[in-house]
Amino acid sequence: GGLLKREAFEESGLLISDDLIYINNVAFIRPDETPVILVKFAAKYVSGDVVLEEGAFTDFAWVDGDEVMNFDCIDGIQGEIQKTIGLFNIA
Repeated sequence: GGLLKREAFEESGLLISDDLIYINNVAFIRPDETPVILVKFAAKYVSGDVVLEEGAFTDFAWVDGDEVMNFDCIDGIQGEIQKTIGLFNIA
């Protein structure tokens, strides 16, 4: 969990809990033809302020399972977010 916690902090500025939950993984080819394996975990927020990676992201939002439906997301992301929130019993 230490490597994932460090990566989360480096990428977002957030400290996350030690209790990680595996969600799934996805393999795809980026538009520049680089193969990628994306392994997704869920963790509880501990502290920190979101720092957006320059050139990679323009905005972020903290949402609940209903609010996420108001965002234009990649197919399936809203359902993954709702499922993840349910894993932590967060309203």
